[in-house]
Amino acid sequence: MCKLIVYSMLVLTVFLLTSCSLEGSRTDMLNKNDEEKTADSRIEQIIEAIKNQEKQAIKDMFSEQAQNEAKALDDEINYLLALVEGNIESWEKIGGSVGESDDYGHIKIKSRFRYNVYTDKEEYLFSILEYTKDTDNPDNVGVYSIKAINVKNEEPVFSDAGIYKPEE
Repeated sequence: MCKLIVYSMLVLTVFLLTSCSLEGSRTDMLNKNDEEKTADSRIEQIIEAIKNQEKQAIKDMFSEQAQNEAKALDDEINYLLALVEGNIESWEKIGGSVGESDDYGHIKIKSRFRYNVYTDKEEYLFSILEYTKDTDNPDNVGVYSIKAINVKNEEPVFSDAGIYKPEE
């Protein structure tokens, strides 16, 4: 009987210790949900700024680092505002990812989400890259890039800071 109690305690201890190792994945899931909510909020802000033709509101969403790295952010914002034709009626998330690095307390969180945005005239694909946390470089926190294309056009390569604008 004593052996049964000892074995039961041992099995229970092993079970409890293994379930603790799952905590990281639960935390990751919760962080991804928070990042998804942040991304959804960001697309709402972008759409509202486009509807109201608010150039400065769009510019203010970009991190200081992205503003410094972007080649011609003001021209790119003008392009974005001119690109979207019609009244924006709805949007839907079509995918995304969250990357988090933690190097001895130096944390960087990068989210990348894609949305279909529908107007009464056209359909657009938006891809938003945003750093939501960077403990080493707070100037990096904010939107890094917005890529918006009309879905009837060929999809571009997304790599630069700022807003994607096709070569003329």
